[in-house]
Amino acid sequence: MEEVTGCPRDRFIQVAEALLANSGADRTSAFCYAVGWTQHTYGVQMIGCCAMLQLLLGNMGRPGGGVLALRGHATIQGSTDVPTLYHSIHGYMPAPSALRKHNTLEEYLKTETLPKSYWANMPKFMVSYLKSMWGDAATPDNQFGYDWHPRITGDHSHMPMMQAMMDGRVQGMFAMGQNPAVGGQNAIFQRKALAKLKWLVVKDNFETETAAFWYNAPEVKNGEVKVEDIQTEIFFFPSAQVAEMDGSYTNTQRLIKWHHKAVDPPVDCRSDPWFTYHLGKRLKQLYAGSTEPRDQGFLNLTWDFEPEPEEVAHSRIKDEPSVRKVMKEINGYETTTGTHLPGFSALKDDGSTTCASWIYSGIFPAPDKNLAESREPDQPGGPGTNLKWGYSWPANRRVLYNRASARPDGQPWSERKKWIWWDPTKGDPTKNETGKWVGHDVPDFPGAKAPDAKPKPDGVGLDAHSGADPFIMKADGKGWLFTPTGLVDGPLPTHYEPVESPVVNPLYAQQNSPVIKRWDRPDNVVAATGDPAFPYVLSTYRLTEHHLSGVMSRWLPWLAELQPELFAEISPELAAERGIENTELVRIITPRGQITAKALVTRRQQPLQVAGKTIHHVGLPWHWGYQGVVTGAVVNDLSSLIGDPNVSMHEGKSFVCNVEKA
Repeated sequence: MEEVTGCPRDRFIQVAEALLANSGADRTSAFCYAVGWTQHTYGVQMIGCCAMLQLLLGNMGRPGGGVLALRGHATIQGSTDVPTLYHSIHGYMPAPSALRKHNTLEEYLKTETLPKSYWANMPKFMVSYLKSMWGDAATPDNQFGYDWHPRITGDHSHMPMMQAMMDGRVQGMFAMGQNPAVGGQNAIFQRKALAKLKWLVVKDNFETETAAFWYNAPEVKNGEVKVEDIQTEIFFFPSAQVAEMDGSYTNTQRLIKWHHKAVDPPVDCRSDPWFTYHLGKRLKQLYAGSTEPRDQGFLNLTWDFEPEPEEVAHSRIKDEPSVRKVMKEINGYETTTGTHLPGFSALKDDGSTTCASWIYSGIFPAPDKNLAESREPDQPGGPGTNLKWGYSWPANRRVLYNRASARPDGQPWSERKKWIWWDPTKGDPTKNETGKWVGHDVPDFPGAKAPDAKPKPDGVGLDAHSGADPFIMKADGKGWLFTPTGLVDGPLPTHYEPVESPVVNPLYAQQNSPVIKRWDRPDNVVAATGDPAFPYVLSTYRLTEHHLSGVMSRWLPWLAELQPELFAEISPELAAERGIENTELVRIITPRGQITAKALVTRRQQPLQVAGKTIHHVGLPWHWGYQGVVTGAVVNDLSSLIGDPNVSMHEGKSFVCNVEKA
């Protein structure tokens, strides 16, 4: 471990002992991770390793335990639940694909339904989702409109999309809340790809680098790219701020909270719902009257979110779509009556229920009962679950798999850590119930299933599990250490070096993952292992005072004053080696490009001993660009287009560079 990671042996033992001392019947520990784990070609393996460790230590499904992803945005969790991801649809159902047995709805359900788990309900979730997409036009006779649904044909994530753009296979782009001219890996490449588009729509708070690349990018300023050669037609739509619209946030613990509009946005600024809704209405008008089979899905799309008069009575914007109607569509309702559904257990697979997102069902169980708006905390001395503060999917339970918070016999592991437990006195005799799961949380388990219940040999869904099987989304109800499906790079975690590394893998002959996504092209060069021209490791990171590419922060003078310019963080040892003084200008170089920044010499950076070599580490925050109150070099000009094999995550936390005086 010490040779591979550079972490000193005594420090590793100290962490391990602290974790062991705080894992057991009376104590639990949680791991909180962020992009430091994810932005690697083996990031999924690291997170999987953590989940396995927590499972072995008994920290899963218990209060204070588990694995928490620290998101970079206020509602990134919500953006995966109600997905902006290309490969999934609502509720983490896989997107229909042209590369799988998804030719018909029946084939899709046979392929994706896991019959011996709660995923046995997939037909109910999917049919209700299709009804939400196409309403009355979705019938059993046309597979509930399944043939109208778009299908993916491969990896449509950001980096492959930008390469398709560079090669002329993507001709238009909507950039809403993203800024690839700064935030994209190998940003020089991505800006040049934007120049190949026929049209680009940017909807954001300020004129971003992506909106201004055609006249203000470094390669335009230095003459490498000529403005007259850029044929991209750019449309900029000013965006409303969060306080200028109603809506919801979903945080990393799945807690959904409603926020209320405080004031109208100025002038022509409009919310994302407004823009999307009116774009959809105009497109439906353009397609009106078409008899082409390919257009029927668009024409039949449910798209009726006109506001009620009282919703816009106090606003000058009278055509703002009703986000409460959107919430009703997400929550679900009885198809014929419109009655709001109480939760996902009410979903049917015959078209009688409509529900966009099964995991959110129950958040809006009545027209006057938006549970995301609730703000009632527990009383002093209460259990601390705060079940009336916001709404946590699914079913408002605050800890997933919380059956694991009780022993196999149904009793708490300890009084201090009691969460849910089996009470044999609470059963309903009229239903032949011998007891009930009770406690501080909503049980993530069949409410009347006794701890000693046996699995049914031919059981479907949760009937196939025993009363002591907490992990209801798995086929056997158990926590798995071995992942037989779903991962491209193997069922058990292991160590690979990053694609660019100053050392040979000390653990295996295989240097890096054999199945990583890499795009070998002249405009995306990577360094060879141990290349003496690039001896140092570089990590990009974020600062408290700035947000992502700086669109929301570099334009605000008080934040810009707190962090006014880009810096490169280096250790005193590296500074001495290169003859660099604190605050001197330095040049950072990678095979993709070079930038300048001020040196910040600090003990936060320390040399590591890895594979018998001293490895120096360079840190660069990536918030700056060429727009805003304060500007600076684009750090992602240095990074490369390299992807994790499972989720196409880039490797922005570990690549190589050189540092010299500017």
